[in-house]
Amino acid sequence: MSRDYQRSRIYAWEDRYIHSRDYSVIPFEQAQSIVDYVWAEARRTHPPKVVMISQAARRTVANANRLRITIPRHGIKTTILLHEIAHSMTGSIDEPGDHGPAFVGTFMCLVCHHIRTFSLPQLMDSARSEGVDFDLTAASSAGPVGGH
Repeated sequence: MSRDYQRSRIYAWEDRYIHSRDYSVIPFEQAQSIVDYVWAEARRTHPPKVVMISQAARRTVANANRLRITIPRHGIKTTILLHEIAHSMTGSIDEPGDHGPAFVGTFMCLVCHHIRTFSLPQLMDSARSEGVDFDLTAASSAGPVGGH
């Protein structure tokens, strides 16, 4: 199995069940305060810094590692920012981490906790139906789980 064996499956699942339901845009200027808030809610210290993605980046919407989240100047969807925060929580200083079960579990918990229109049982069911592996036990460090 490759290091990031379910990356394309994750992106398809997110597009179908998560990003398509997110009509918000967080302005670049507000993104750091959102990251700081999510990080504090998860009882973590030293949140990653939000920086502007290079204008030369044509295919990448955003990316992250433990220390930095890069996003476009024009802003970012809330769910995409939470995706990048999940990478920061599950990655290392040098690497963003893969799209493995720990990442997916962390992302699911962040989405359900911070966007109340999502429910954990629904995301779990949709992930299973799309063949996306997740691990909620690894997600406990993401903070309280919002399942309703």
